Amino acid sequence: MTFPRAAFLDFLKLGAAGLVAAGALFTAASAQAATSWSIGVNLPGVVVSEPAPVYYEPAPVYSRPAPTYYQPAQPVYSVPAPVYYEPGSRWEERRAQRWEERRAERREWRRRQWEREQHRGYYEERD
Repeated sequence: MTFPRAAFLDFLKLGAAGLVAAGALFTAASAQAATSWSIGVNLPGVVVSEPAPVYYEPAPVYSRPAPTYYQPAQPVYSVPAPVYYEPGSRWEERRAQRWEERRAERREWRRRQWEREQHRGYYEERD
């Protein structure tokens, strides 16, 4: 079975047109994807290529915040309250009163001790 030459050429033209269409499609896709494309033959000096675009991120900028100054608070001056002293010495009166309280406590303690001693025999006899 032999193919006519005209059909073969039509098939070849259709294949070439498809290759060009596919190449255009992939070229547009690669341009949008930010990649590069190249055609090369593994021989030195026969390379057609376009370098990939390079993005350099800028260096971070560090800075100190602006200094903040506060005005110090105004000093507060106040006059102390007047102090009134009572004539005479009250500490002597408090001392005498405390002495009498202690003396009364001692008298009460002695009275209770005496009662315990007096009634001790009563409780011992009951047992």
